Amino acid sequence: MNTNDIVAGGGWIQHQSVGRPRTRLFFLLSLVWLGVAIVGSVPFWQNTWPASFSGAEWGGLALMLPEPVFIVLAIKFALTEPQQTTVARRPNPAYDPRKLY
Repeated sequence: MNTNDIVAGGGWIQHQSVGRPRTRLFFLLSLVWLGVAIVGSVPFWQNTWPASFSGAEWGGLALMLPEPVFIVLAIKFALTEPQQTTVARRPNPAYDPRKLY
C-alpha cells in the first residue's frame, strides 16, 4: 500500500510536462548573469581602455567572463538535449474536504 495515494477523486491529480531542463537552466542563468555582467562592465564605461588593469577592471572582467559560457551552453543544450517527460502530483483544485466521496 502506498502511503502517498489519496482516495480516488481526492486531493491529488497527476500532471505531465515535457521540456528541456538543462536548456531552461542555462537560458535563465544567462539572463540573470547578463545583469551581473553589465554591472561588471561599469569600470570600462567610466574611462577609456586602461593602460594597466587595476583591481576594479580585473573584477569586472571576472564578472563578465561566465556570460559567454552560459550562452554557449544554452545554445548547445537547445540543439542537442532531448525532450524529457516528467510526471508530478499536484493538488486537485476541485478537491473539497467537506464532500463525501
